[in-house]
Amino acid sequence: MADHYEVLGVSRSATDDELKKAYRKLARELHPDINPAEDAQERFKLVTHAYEVLSDPASRASYDRGGQDGIGLGDIFETFFGGGGSRGPASRAQRGQDALLRVDLTLKEAVFGVEKSLGIDTAVICPDCLGSCCKPGTSVQVCDICRGSGQIQRQVQSFMGMMVTTAPCGSCRGTGEVIPDPCNKCRGQGRIRAQRELDLEIPAGVSDGMRLHLAGQGEVGFAGGPAGDIISRGPGPARCGFW
Repeated sequence: MADHYEVLGVSRSATDDELKKAYRKLARELHPDINPAEDAQERFKLVTHAYEVLSDPASRASYDRGGQDGIGLGDIFETFFGGGGSRGPASRAQRGQDALLRVDLTLKEAVFGVEKSLGIDTAVICPDCLGSCCKPGTSVQVCDICRGSGQIQRQVQSFMGMMVTTAPCGSCRGTGEVIPDPCNKCRGQGRIRAQRELDLEIPAGVSDGMRLHLAGQGEVGFAGGPAGDIISRGPGPARCGFW
């Protein structure tokens, strides 16, 4: 089997960015929709498989140690029991993390209840890109490797014969979209850390360790994803941040 580093034309010390650039360059040249030659299709499969192995830290470490790569039982079960069909591209947006807010109360506040306004350090939607992750004036583009499907099919040899497996596209990480010009303010995250005010209504009769659940008041998610929750409890110093 050809060495994965040689297939991609990079050194064994190549960084993740170098691997990605090499893969995208070769994939554009060899993609079946662009280059119909039979040898190009075979090289495209080799290039895609090499990048799948080397772009994952665990599988790359195993490969560097001399471990074998290729189809495993998990791939076979996925192919035969629900993984063979098209699942469509994954969403870039992710739900934000929940946050824990500890609040100190006086005895009077615990007995009679109180309304508090607290300043918390949390993740909020990026004011420049509004969660799109793109530099203002630009937009996401359809991945030119998987043509927006988020998936790449490849043929692999197993003990059951030649099989076709479907894996997330290594270029767009399965989303079907790429961001050519990330937002400078949030660095393509769609969110930034900032201080904001949180109005908290403490009911009467609370006790130590009691928790209040504030849905949708936690960290804003990656790429404009929905916010997580805030769980407030006492006693302790007031704080809010990533768990």
